[in-house]
Amino acid sequence: MKKLLILVPIVMSALGITGCKADRKARITYGTLVDTEVTELDYGALAAKVAKKENMLVAVWQDSGVPCGCWTTFKAILNQYVDQYDTKIYTIARSQFSDDSEKWGLTILNDTSEPTFALIKDGKKANEYVYGNDTKPLFTTLKGLREAVTKIARDPQYMLVDQTYLDKALFENKDEKVVVHYIWNFCPDCNDCFPRVLLPYSESHEFKTKVWVIDLGIKGLLLTENGQWAGTGIQTYVDFLKNHHMSKDGDETFGYDRGFVPTTQVWENGELKDMSVYFNDAIVKEDGKYKISRSYYSEERLLKLSYDSRVLQGMEIPEEEISASTEDGVTTYSWKADNAAKYHQPILESFLAKYVI
Repeated sequence: MKKLLILVPIVMSALGITGCKADRKARITYGTLVDTEVTELDYGALAAKVAKKENMLVAVWQDSGVPCGCWTTFKAILNQYVDQYDTKIYTIARSQFSDDSEKWGLTILNDTSEPTFALIKDGKKANEYVYGNDTKPLFTTLKGLREAVTKIARDPQYMLVDQTYLDKALFENKDEKVVVHYIWNFCPDCNDCFPRVLLPYSESHEFKTKVWVIDLGIKGLLLTENGQWAGTGIQTYVDFLKNHHMSKDGDETFGYDRGFVPTTQVWENGELKDMSVYFNDAIVKEDGKYKISRSYYSEERLLKLSYDSRVLQGMEIPEEEISASTEDGVTTYSWKADNAAKYHQPILESFLAKYVI
């Protein structure tokens, strides 16, 4: 096999200091408590993750021509890493890239079957290794891989789980403490909350309690078995919200209306102790003025929460902060995300400060 030199770009700070300190290293976005091996992506899936600025470890492998024994060995090491260190690692076949496709700085080799391994940070390659003599331990031993990863990145603090794992912890084992963040992968509010609030918070804080993340936008909950949108009224989803105390039907104290995402909860010994809901305020127009007619953060709710004292329900919103849409003659109003976040971000950060750090 042709041996290639290791490519290790050095990330420098604005002051010209090398990335030696732990707090200068990238924080891998997602860990996993349910996966025991790598996750294979196609080009579209990788592009979507890059667009969301996910910090991630990606291995590129040769899927055509003569198979490379080095990839077989390396993939087994990657699987061990996922299982032992609860870290999400992605793989993508080299054939997924065309000559003119965006590569985000990744090296796509055409004259060798050897794999590459990279850290993508903030939408582009930050560090990369190409199989070669100088990097043999990285590609052939779990210890070597662990040492390489910890030199360029910090371990994740948001851990992906599924319903089976979550329900066992909440309702069977009744774990001492669980902090869980509920999302849909296609929810605009969720896709605002994570990069605006959760990712920066993880970059700047070391969590004492890791946050579990569960995606409800999956088959059997919000999607049909064919992957089609089933709507929030589908019984499986209604039952989930009720059983997990997200809706008022499921919990008179913390449940919010029919239940919304993104929602973050803290459970202790199988009992819901506190909850936060990001966005999902209802806006009405009365006498030419706009106000919040329904919010998780009402005066009544304030008496039940332990992390913040702000009340949003009843607030008047300036017209320039309102978006309006009309369908079938009915106009609905919403609070623009950048404006709503000025209130919701510090509330969610107060929740995190109390329960995860």
